[in-house]
Amino acid sequence: MVYAALFVGGALGAMLRLAAGEILPYGAWTTMGINWLGCLVLGFFLPYTAVKGKLPEAVRIGISAGVLGGFTTFSTFSVETLAFVQQERWWSALLYVGGSLLGGIALAGCGWLAARRTVRA
Repeated sequence: MVYAALFVGGALGAMLRLAAGEILPYGAWTTMGINWLGCLVLGFFLPYTAVKGKLPEAVRIGISAGVLGGFTTFSTFSVETLAFVQQERWWSALLYVGGSLLGGIALAGCGWLAARRTVRA
């Protein structure tokens, strides 16, 4: 059941990523925003559901590793960073890598704090 949830969640996440790419302008900054959103949601979702414990494991994995794993895009991040480097756009590469990593960590932390406060309330 876990593998089925992961499969369905991954497909859904990939479809959401494709839809976001069609709605939003193409480029590195859109990828960064999508990855930031995924970090924020995952940062909230995992601790919240761990404490509340009301979701079956298959659903938790289907949403976290499946939907959010399919939605966020590390490979696209890597290729877009390489494109900045190949174009010798050093500041863009630095801002993109730094912003993606630090922003992702910060937003995962914001999600975690929001979940912690929600669980306590």
